[in-house]
Formats: sequence, C-alpha cells, structure tokens
Amino acid sequence: MSAGRLILVTSRFPFGSQEAYLNVELAELARYFNDVVVVPVRPPASPARHRVPANVTVLEWPLINAEILRRAARAAAAAPLRAVATFGKIVASRDPGRLKNLAVFVKGLALGQWAAENRAGHIHAYWMSTPSTVAMVAAKTSGLSWSATAHRWDIYERNAFDVKESSVEYVRAISARGARDLRARMPRLDGRIAHLRLGIRIPPYAAKRACPSAYFRIACPAALVPVKGHSVLLGALTQLKDSGVPVHCTLFGTGPLQAEIESEVAARRLEKQVEFGGFVPQSRLHDLYRAGSFDAIVLASRNAGEKMMEGIPSALLEAMAFGLPIVATNSGSVREAIDARCAMLVPADDPSALAAALLDVYRNPESARARAERAYELVAQRHDVRAQMRDLAAALHGKERAS
Repeated sequence: MSAGRLILVTSRFPFGSQEAYLNVELAELARYFNDVVVVPVRPPASPARHRVPANVTVLEWPLINAEILRRAARAAAAAPLRAVATFGKIVASRDPGRLKNLAVFVKGLALGQWAAENRAGHIHAYWMSTPSTVAMVAAKTSGLSWSATAHRWDIYERNAFDVKESSVEYVRAISARGARDLRARMPRLDGRIAHLRLGIRIPPYAAKRACPSAYFRIACPAALVPVKGHSVLLGALTQLKDSGVPVHCTLFGTGPLQAEIESEVAARRLEKQVEFGGFVPQSRLHDLYRAGSFDAIVLASRNAGEKMMEGIPSALLEAMAFGLPIVATNSGSVREAIDARCAMLVPADDPSALAAALLDVYRNPESARARAERAYELVAQRHDVRAQMRDLAAALHGKERAS
C-alpha cells in the first residue's frame, strides 16, 4: 500500500525541540506513501531540527511572505465562493480561537493552492488547534479531504470545533480519554473518531542494570513548562536529600520556566543534586538509556484541570520501551499507559508521595526492574509504531480515495 502525496501540517516539526514523537511516526508513515510533505505552521527562526526520511519534503514557509500572499490570491481567485465561505465560518465560529485562526488563514489558502498544483491526495494535521485550521482551509479551497490527530490540550481548547466537525473526515485520538472527550465536544462527528495510540519504536528487550555509581541517578525528560510539574519534583528531591539519599537528577528539556526552575534549585540548595541537561536529540537520550546511565525515569506532571494535565507522554513510553524503572504521577491519561504492576504511579501535586515512590525504587531495585520488564511487555503490545502507522495509513488512504 504505497500511493499518493500526503501533506502533514504540524505545529513546528521538524523545527524546534518539541514534537519529537513525530520522528518515529513520520519515518514509519512515510513508507505507505510515494511522498510526504510536512508543513509547519510556525517554524522558529533559529531552531534545532529533526531529521526527516528521504521521501519527505518540508515546506519551510513562514506564517506569511510575498510568495504565500501570491499563492493565497490564486487560491481565492480559483475558488472564490469556497474561500469566502470558509472565512465566514471561521469568523462566525462560537468556539475559541478566532484570532489565531484568522492569523493562519492566508497560509491555509496558500497551502490549498500548492496542494492543488502539486496533486496532493490528502491533508492530515497533527494537533486540533491551528494546524487543523490550516489543513481545513487548504482542503476546503482545493477540494481535498482532511483529517487530524488530537493530543491533549488541543482537545480542550476547542479551536473552532463547531466549524471543523462538519468537514473533517477522520480524527485520531491518541488516548481513550481524548476520544471520549472529543465525542462530547464534537458530537456531529459520529463514527469519525478513532482511538489510535501513539506509536514508538520498540527495541529488543534487554534488562537494564544501571552502571555502578555512588549516586541514585534519575532523569526527567520533560519540557520546562507548567504542566510537567518540575516544582513538585524539586520538592521530592529535597526530601530525598534530607533523608540522606545520594540522588542526582538530570532535567532534559528546555522551556519558558528554565530561569524559574533554576532559581528554585538554588533556593532549595539542590545545585549538587540537579543538573540541567538541556535539549538533547532523541537518539542521544536513547543512547543514554541503553548505556544504563539512569536508575529510574521520573515524570511529575500536574493534574489541575483540562489544560494542566498530560495526554500520553511519548517520553514515558520511550522509557518503558528501554526497560527502565518508571515513577510517574497520575495525570490526565497517564494511567492508560501504566499501572501499579509496571510502574510506581502516585497522585499528582504530591511531593511526599513522589519522594516515597523514588525511595522505593532506590531501596528495592530488583522489584523496580521486575516492574520495568512488565512495562516493556505492555508498551510493545500497545504502542509499536509499525502497527499504529499501518492502521493510520489505511485510514488516510481510504480518505484519499474517497476524495
């Protein structure tokens, strides 16, 4: 099954440090199409960049420039009624996101013109926020079909859902909770929502025994943003230090809270216990996992309402796939990925519970390794990228033929 040209609209990928899960999904999905074109909505000016497969092209378009304006004008001239109707629906939407959607409308028109000119078969957006707006505008003005993958906060933002539910062919939710909440927010979608889990590459199983060290070495692979709960983690690390545990935690990731987290590390006198690892390529992080560089992986995500909780963190799944002991908080859809048999799962926003779980891993490494083995079996069964992208490609090919 390999045909057609698929357009993928992303938030920033392959630019920047986010959306790393797309490295793996894209590499597998690209096998099912003659070629794939990736269109980031807002590529940063000076980004770190992910690799893309040989048959993947990236349209490195800014939000607007002279070429985009010319293409948008051609699209509007070729299908003026469609362009005006789509614009009108976005303006009239009762759901949030009107200003953001108007900001990307011209880029959506330009992409529609490019898609028609280059005979694309289908447009798929990652995220139901502005990437899906660009996909919808491009599809409506070019006569193509479009679909989307919904993750977490984009479900609860409800960006023009009342407009999008009438034209989107298919919405993939990466969690059961997401699928359920999408049905509640987009009731007219009927059977067009599917729960299709996040896909990751599953390496051959090898029990991970950390290299000998005087320290209890843990890693937190999470962007430095509010939902990831770094302050809660620092509270737990303070308790471990005060209990005499020789803990050393590496924070992998970047984000707007870095200065605030650095200040809290200093205030808690955790400079010797906490290291800022910054952004590291996914391959480098996996090399560290293989080498036994850590005794445990921790995620301290918060659970404070719809916009302050996890979906299914790819960092969690990757750690499970490398057979590493996991300590995580019960945030959002995390419980769908792990349970007490394969990880230490504790209440969110509770530093003491998080510290106790980490202490258990430190004092009982054999039990932690047994849980890690069960975690590997679970993630291999549910999240193998080959199976997930085979099913997604089949759905997208079906929409391509229908259009």
